[in-house]
Amino acid sequence: MALTALTKIRDAIATRLRLRRGSEAAGADPPFGPSQPDASTLAPHDRFVARARQVRPDARVLEVGTKQSIEGRVTHVHGHFELVPRANYTMADVEAGNDVDVIADLHSLPVEWTNRFAAVVAISVFEHLERPWIAAREIARVLKPGGFCFIATHQTFPLHGYPSDFFRFSKEALTLIFEDAGLNVAEAGYQFRTKISVPDEIVPSSYHEAWNGAFPSYMAVNLFAEKRS
Repeated sequence: MALTALTKIRDAIATRLRLRRGSEAAGADPPFGPSQPDASTLAPHDRFVARARQVRPDARVLEVGTKQSIEGRVTHVHGHFELVPRANYTMADVEAGNDVDVIADLHSLPVEWTNRFAAVVAISVFEHLERPWIAAREIARVLKPGGFCFIATHQTFPLHGYPSDFFRFSKEALTLIFEDAGLNVAEAGYQFRTKISVPDEIVPSSYHEAWNGAFPSYMAVNLFAEKRS
């Protein structure tokens, strides 16, 4: 980050803290406001699991991002679709590999997939997409009327590849792009509250707990949405 940008961030926080640049005001309470409760929820995931168990054996399901990044470590969730045979469960990724049936780009899925799938799942995928709003529209297109999708991605997480890393999402942002895609978002929420640690010149260490309490962050953000019949 450029020095000027760091300076602006530091000065803004210092003003909020009523501190002079680089020094703490002895005995001053940090004016961050009250600590916020943990808003972690399993609601989107639970809604997904409940619906997945009801998907009929003759239905088709698409899961994207299934390639094993570590050989032998399975990450797909076919097991939640108890009635759906493997032949009807399509696993797709941008690269060939273990647990990949079809190489596909979520920005441009095959035309013949329109209205094909009863469910679409994307776990730890949306942070790696160059244009996630286009991917949301593609998911809406390939879902059958009455179908659903489950998206799990990150609100706060270290940079990581596979192959590139582009975005982090608030629940409001994730909801917006799927509503704009024409889907009905039934549940969206966070999981796994975490803490951010920054250099002392940005937020003095003695204020880290209060700062993280007032401004929470979460490792995961999940969404369950449906295509209207």
